[in-house]
Order: sequence, then structure tokens, then C-alpha cells
Amino acid sequence: MTQFLMLMRRECMQHRTGWLVVLLAPTLLLLLLGLMDGAWQINIDNDGVHLPPLSQQPALVQTCLLVLAVTGVTFGLALLSVGFQLPGLAWRDQQDHSAEFWSALPVGHAKSLGAMLFTQVLALPGLAIAVGMLGGVLASLVSVSATLGPLAWLAQPWGLLLAGGAAMLLRLGLGLLVAVAWLSPLLLLTMAASAWLRRWGVPLVAAVVLAGIWLLDQRLPVPMVGPALRLVSSQALQALLFVSGTEGFSLGSADAALSQLRSLPGLLLSDLGPMLGRALTPGLALALAGAALGFWLLVLRRQRGS
Repeated sequence: MTQFLMLMRRECMQHRTGWLVVLLAPTLLLLLLGLMDGAWQINIDNDGVHLPPLSQQPALVQTCLLVLAVTGVTFGLALLSVGFQLPGLAWRDQQDHSAEFWSALPVGHAKSLGAMLFTQVLALPGLAIAVGMLGGVLASLVSVSATLGPLAWLAQPWGLLLAGGAAMLLRLGLGLLVAVAWLSPLLLLTMAASAWLRRWGVPLVAAVVLAGIWLLDQRLPVPMVGPALRLVSSQALQALLFVSGTEGFSLGSADAALSQLRSLPGLLLSDLGPMLGRALTPGLALALAGAALGFWLLVLRRQRGS
């Protein structure tokens, strides 16, 4: 475990500047705009009803909307960062000649690759969720203080806000784990192709997938490639999105936001069971088997290249 944490720390140190930009940019941008303009004149459309700008909303509505917005943007930027970096990570250590250094240490290739993948695919997006939620709270401090005064920000029901935030963090964290499990064969097999074929890996994977959808599925009695991709993507999306119990969800007024906030922890926690139940299927087992194949190919490439 000590070696694994050391490898994770090395991964964080290598990418710390870029990750700090990804994690803090949405919050800092909103804070800067809020301090310059005093308030954000952001129009809101809720269920087809045009509402007053964000700066004219009650304090609780401003806080809830900003937490959701900053968390979503920060999480999205983290996912984009991971998606752009993963193919190159497969052969990064060979490219910068650090593979020889790591192979001289008492650390196996499987452990070094596992730490890299865990940090990039799970730790960074999970940290983005937490940082985005905190950033939304800071942004609400500027917004509410500029329009209603700092006492209005302090007078919010922080017990309910903290309970809802903790439940959301738990739900999104477990959803992220399940989503990564579903997407793991695509991620690891693409990384393996990049490790073996370098810059041709991603184009080859894309060509194989398109050929499977447009050529192979047309000739099979039952299409396989397209439905498999739709299953993986839909299950990953459902793991991240909370949809059950959101009928009639509205933040159009302070009373509505308070009512939704009271019921939010229970709704989020009750959604964990169905979400995990949807994941425990033979399809996920096949996805993990494909991920294991991709990971073995990555380890084999490291062994051949060191």
C-alpha cells in the first residue's frame, strides 16, 4: 500500500499544474466575474418557465444552482482532461525514458500501471466533484453577499445543505466507480492499442469500432458491436445521473428549494440500491473481462519495452 500511495503521489506531482488549472478554473473564473460585476445576470429557465436572473433569486436558490453548475463544469473538465491524456499515458514512461528507472525499483509493472490508472480515472474526477462543490459554495458567497448581503448567506439552512452535499458526494462517487467499471474495456483497450501502436492506436480502435458497426453488424444475425457500445455508454451514464424521484424537481423559489433540499439525502441514498442493482449483471462481468485483457496487454508492453 505504501508503494501504491507513493506511485499515486508521483502521478499527482507530474500533473499538478494542469490538474490545478482544471480543478480551480471554473471557481476562480466565477469569483473573478462576481467580484468585478458584483452579481451575475444569468437567466434561468425552469421547466419552460422563464425566471428572474440568478442575482435576483433567493439566497438558497442561488447557492443550490451555483453548487450544481460549478460541480458539473469542474467534473466535465476533469473528464475531458482524462480523455485527452489516457492514450498518451500508455507509452509516456518509454517516451521520457523513465521506464528504466521504475523497472529498477522493487515495484512491479502492474502496480505502477494500476496506480496511474486509479489516479487518473478515479481520483481526479472524484476530486473534481468535491472541489466543484466547494467552489460552488464560495461562488454563492460572492453572489449572495453582493445582492442580499453576507448575513443572508450565513442565515441559510447549512445543516440541510451539508447533508445534501454529503449525500450527493457519496452518490456521485459510487456512480463514478460503476461508470468507470462499465467504460473500462474501452479505456484500457484503447490505451493498450496506443501502447503497442503509438499514435496509430486511437485511429485503429476508431476504425475497428466503425467497421464493426457498419460492416460486421450488418452481416450478423443479431448485431453485436453497436448494441454493446450502447449498453456500455447508457449504463455508465445512468450510474452518474440521478433520475429516479426527480419528477417535479424545481428550484424556482426558496420554499421549493427548501423542500427539495429536505428530501434530497433520502432520495440520493435510496437511489444507491437500484444503481448498484443495475450494475450487477453479466454485461458488467464481460466488460471487466475486456478491461482485464487491456490491462494485461499494457503490462506485457511494459515488460517488452523495459
